[in-house]
Formats: sequence, C-alpha cells, structure tokens
Amino acid sequence: MNKRPVIGIAYSDTAFRDNEMRLRTYVSRKYFRAVYRAGGLPVLLPAIDPRLNADLQENPGIFPESYDHLVDAYLNMVDGLLIPGGEDVHPRFQGEDPHPKLDLVNPFRDEFELALVKAAHTRKYRGKRLPVLGICRGIQVLAIALGGSVYQDIAEVSKVQHAQKAPRWETSHKIKINQDSCLARELGADEIFTNSFHHQAVRDVPSGFQVVAQTSDGIIEAIESSDANFFCGVQWHPEETYDTDVYSKNLFKALVKSAAT
Repeated sequence: MNKRPVIGIAYSDTAFRDNEMRLRTYVSRKYFRAVYRAGGLPVLLPAIDPRLNADLQENPGIFPESYDHLVDAYLNMVDGLLIPGGEDVHPRFQGEDPHPKLDLVNPFRDEFELALVKAAHTRKYRGKRLPVLGICRGIQVLAIALGGSVYQDIAEVSKVQHAQKAPRWETSHKIKINQDSCLARELGADEIFTNSFHHQAVRDVPSGFQVVAQTSDGIIEAIESSDANFFCGVQWHPEETYDTDVYSKNLFKALVKSAAT
C-alpha cells in the first residue's frame, strides 16, 4: 500500500464564545475530509503558546519563548501544510488600525498561522520546502506573513457579490486564471466558477509571488509562488464543493501530489 503524505492543517481557538461561554478549538471537518479523499493523511496542528502556558514558561527547554521550536516540531512531522478559512486577520500584523467593518479577530490564531507560513516559506524540512495551500483566510495569511497586505473591507472596490447568498456548496461567481500558472495546469482550466464568502482580499502580493486569478471586478482570487514549489493561496472554499466540482478535487489533489514528491 502506498504511503499517504501527511498534510498538516492549522487550527486554533475560535474568537467567538459559544452559549456556555467556552472557547472552541476547531476546524471544519470538510477540510480534512477533502485532504483524505484526495489521497493525503490529515493531521490537525493546534497552537500552543508558551506565553499562555505557565508550565511551559517554567520549563523553557520544552518550548522557548517563541513559536520557532513548536513550528519546527510540527513542520518536521508533515509533508505539506494547509491554512484554512476563518476570522479576519488582525490588521496590526500589517501595521494598520482596524477598519470600521473589521469582523471578529483572533490574534492568538493569527500569530500561530503567520509563523507556520513564514517557516514553511523560508526553511526546508527533511531536505525540502513544504508545499502550502491557503484557503480563504489562508490566502490572506500567506500574503500578510510574507510581506503583502489585504483590504480590510473590499466594499469600496468590489462590484461583484463576494459574500454569496447561495448555499456554501454552490458556486457563485466566475474567475479567470492565468493560463501559464501552476494553478491553471493543476485545475485543468483557465476560467471557472467558484463559491465566495469574504469581505477581505489580498491587496498587495508578497515579493516572489504573482496574482494568478481574479474576478471581473479585479479582486484577487489566487496567488502562487513564482518558483517551482507548490505554494498557493485561493480566496474561495474548495472544501465546500469537493463532492460536486472537479476543480475543487484537482486543487486538493495538487497539494497531496506535491507533498508526495
């Protein structure tokens, strides 16, 4: 039996408390279901912050006062990384004050995922750079982590509905994909319909990355690394349409295939 490549999926405490005032650590099952169906072995990666854990502070040899040790331990365990959707990223990580339309934020989660992306982009693990896929919030994390930025609210620049009223498993608007991009080759198309649930989007692309998909109103829908490594972010939610959409299947398969090499 062929070994399934291990795909680490970041998850953390939600910024929203439930009706019993408990914070939940979560990630939608649709992410790890899609990874598994695409041939990968999903493993969830929780954030453990030494600053918030007294026992770790008392034993700094376990995890130093930074994410470096934890991040390296996690990324040495996996063959690929997925950064899922969720809350807005706190604007302080791109040096800005909060926009009036800023939604829920969770800086605890932000710091963890930003650290994961920076490490995956700048370091090698077990002799190679890990392939990375960012989904919705994940593309925004990729951009901010590596020196780009996002619109805190796209209402002033968008002309297409980006928070669709259709069900989550239905596609909504059309995107055009750069024909010469890795994304187009992996999806097998240069124009597709996707679903859309966001009010933020990438504004400035990090150095070494390029815009490879946009909507008709110019909102960035996908970015990827300019080198040969699979390091890609998409603004839509392919985990929601995995069962019915061939392009969603192809995207997860591309991550798993890259992780297997």
